[in-house]
Amino acid sequence: MFEALDLRFVEKVLFRSYGRKSEVGRPHRNLVGMFKTDLVKRFRRIEYYEELYRLMTADRELRELCDVKEWEKPYHPSTLSRFRRRIGPEGFDCVMKHLVEQLEKKGLLNGETLALDAAFIKAYSRRDPQNNSRGLSDIEARLRKQGGNVTLGYGIHLAVDTGSEMPSAVVVEPANVNEKKAAPSLLHKATRKKKRRWKSLVADSQYSSEAFRDEVRQLDVEPVIPYPRNQMKGKKVLRVDRKFRSHGPTKLKRLYR
Repeated sequence: MFEALDLRFVEKVLFRSYGRKSEVGRPHRNLVGMFKTDLVKRFRRIEYYEELYRLMTADRELRELCDVKEWEKPYHPSTLSRFRRRIGPEGFDCVMKHLVEQLEKKGLLNGETLALDAAFIKAYSRRDPQNNSRGLSDIEARLRKQGGNVTLGYGIHLAVDTGSEMPSAVVVEPANVNEKKAAPSLLHKATRKKKRRWKSLVADSQYSSEAFRDEVRQLDVEPVIPYPRNQMKGKKVLRVDRKFRSHGPTKLKRLYR
């Protein structure tokens, strides 16, 4: 996968957070290499940088994959932690923006329907004893009910072009921020360049809000969002039952499916 990707633009984005090389002090490690290392950590579902460091120490191919020279040691956990803090959310958001622009230029985002959904990610932190609604080492993480458990973490809110199944925009919020609150900023990110390209927006009933539907319609996009049972009673609107069967107008059912 790395061989197929042109990551030169990533270096330009990351370099802004580091600035020019100084004649004083030790030069920083390879920025693209550290970026690749962070991707490997996630693809292999490695929880801690210490574990990744041990794997890279023993695996020569893994070091080469992450641009570690033969005479160099793997990236130390503290180096990778500083790298992530220094780039920050804004830097990584800029990388995401460039990736979407590349997809646009290649004509891959060619669908007419935008789909919104959210996924939960667990935080690497325990609860703060002084305030158990947030994390101790990760103070922005919040609680959310997952199945029968209450877990600390974040919500990834994603907008996807359904034609290519490629991401168009992403917003990350603490886990206690529900989909309705994250939806407007996600919609803005996904439509800020080509506002009239999308014809319909599909999302589940967690996004059911008349205010949000109005925002979607203002962009000349048709909202395809099912109503919960306690909303619009007696009206012929899109609904989804407990067995995930859709009911309502045929066009909306087809788009939602």
